[in-house]
Amino acid sequence: MRGLALGAAVVVLTMGGCATTGPAPGPAISPATTAFNPTDVAWLQLVVPMTSNALTAARLAPERAGSAAVRAAANAVVAPSERLLTRLEAVRDRAGLPDADVHSGHRMPGMVTPADLAALRTDTGPEFDRRLIALLRANAAQVVVLARGEQTSGADPETRALAGELSAEGTRETALLPK
Repeated sequence: MRGLALGAAVVVLTMGGCATTGPAPGPAISPATTAFNPTDVAWLQLVVPMTSNALTAARLAPERAGSAAVRAAANAVVAPSERLLTRLEAVRDRAGLPDADVHSGHRMPGMVTPADLAALRTDTGPEFDRRLIALLRANAAQVVVLARGEQTSGADPETRALAGELSAEGTRETALLPK
């Protein structure tokens, strides 16, 4: 019962925690298989764009960062994030979910938004470094929180295992990012 309550909380926090800034998305497509429960679906619909947007932000560091430490940390985020994103997208596809970002236009904890990316593309040096590190830290922390909910309440074993890997990567990223 505790797992079910936590799963419901993850779905509510994931879906209800959005502060919408645009029109609400259409209804989510039901998973193609019953192996996925609502927690799995909500988790995938959130962490795929979270991972993608954080990866886009980290890829800006080589040309925009002022600090070698920030460039190195961002570079250390890119390869693992690419691998995890590929796997997340494969699981999302297996679940029969659309590749559209159902949270587009929402303000979500840890989400690197299009506005954040636009600001990063105009920042350089110390301002870029400060903004990028803050965004990557928030993203990593939120991924760890969301992964716990998926691991506890998700139904699909592969998705739960992937949540564990994302959590470990989020913890690693937090430790390697400069203060």
